[in-house]
Amino acid sequence: MFLTVLLTIFLAMLALAACAGDQPAESDLRLTCQLSKCVCAAPERVFLAGEPPQEVQWTSNGDAYCPAGYSLKLAEE
Repeated sequence: MFLTVLLTIFLAMLALAACAGDQPAESDLRLTCQLSKCVCAAPERVFLAGEPPQEVQWTSNGDAYCPAGYSLKLAEE
């Protein structure tokens, strides 16, 4: 019985971890983009084709940022 409960908890935690996604928060991406390729993505639109991604811009201290209306995303390989 105890082993079944532990196994159930473990599987539930594993499922939650898988649902968390692999995209870091944008505040973390400012630093992540220094080592990984990133793009500035426009907001997704349901019916219209999205705008092409823009190049990442850089602050004087090396943090990545995007123009207004765009958000940092890890580039797809």
